[in-house]
Amino acid sequence: MTKPSRRAFLLGAAAVAAGAGCSPPTKPSGDGALREIVFGSCIKSVHHPMLDRTLTLPMDLFLFLGDNVYADTKDPAIMRAKYDELKASRFWKGLQKKAPFLATWDDHDYGGDDAGASWPIRREAQAEYLRWLEPPADSPLRRREGVYDERVLGPEGRRVQVLLLDTRYFRSPLKKGKHEVAPSGGPYVPDPDPAATMLGADQWAWLEEQLRKPAELRLVVSSIQFSAAFHGGECWANFPLEQQRLMDLIVKTRANGVLFLSGDRHWCEFSKLVGPSGYPFYDLTSSSLTQKHPRGTPTPNRHRDLPATFHHENVGRVRIDWDRPDPSLALEILDAAGDVPIAKRLSLGELRPNG
Repeated sequence: MTKPSRRAFLLGAAAVAAGAGCSPPTKPSGDGALREIVFGSCIKSVHHPMLDRTLTLPMDLFLFLGDNVYADTKDPAIMRAKYDELKASRFWKGLQKKAPFLATWDDHDYGGDDAGASWPIRREAQAEYLRWLEPPADSPLRRREGVYDERVLGPEGRRVQVLLLDTRYFRSPLKKGKHEVAPSGGPYVPDPDPAATMLGADQWAWLEEQLRKPAELRLVVSSIQFSAAFHGGECWANFPLEQQRLMDLIVKTRANGVLFLSGDRHWCEFSKLVGPSGYPFYDLTSSSLTQKHPRGTPTPNRHRDLPATFHHENVGRVRIDWDRPDPSLALEILDAAGDVPIAKRLSLGELRPNG
């Protein structure tokens, strides 16, 4: 049997070297454009009705946003066993037949809760992650530290760039302290130190290069929330200078069409952070695929763009209508029954600076 990592699939004009499970979509669109993108995070149980529901959805691409397994350990053998459990599951096998996928990681598949660059087995964790992902032998993922990655999929005029950030491998220590957020999402406070980093020098240089590529829609996959206001837990707001740096970089590179997708929180919400020149940075958080949030009350978020939050098992979806003069995006959170508790419609024309 040929390993998935040795296949390549063609989506529109882009030939993509695929990772594990990257087979052609079941019903690819006639022009090769992506129209149905499904994404999720936080798979603590590999047997769950939400995973079964996910497999019923039409999809041209699936995105793993992180916490793809819960391997909170310093033992690589335990990490490997967790990944093997996922690969043996009905969900994984169904996804193999359904659609290609791309992935990044978060703290629980990295091995330590809220861990960053100081995690002592980060190299071993990356090795187990790549064993699961099975990128091709010539993939840049096999030659560099960190698991950040990029693809441009679809024909000219309907290109979707997927930017998968690594918010773990290079991240500076989180700063702890007192804050006034209640109910608190955690013990962290913003760190104003200009030397503190989220992505590290190499990933920042790589990201600027990728943002200069032509694309109509850019999905920035961040395992932790980008646009949400500071809440005491893990988020980009813990490193306000890094958050500002990314917004500035997007404007500097004239990268229109940016939409953030995030996980981690074990609830869903839709946030909007207005950046330089009025660029609206929207962030759809989908979490968790297999866990109900035990508290059911989110921390305050003054950047929340919709009043609704959702705390039960869920998956996210982006549906793209390329046939409109200004292509539209239907952004949705779905539950295990197929209901849609959170929905937002945007046009590509909105995802750019004002003026």
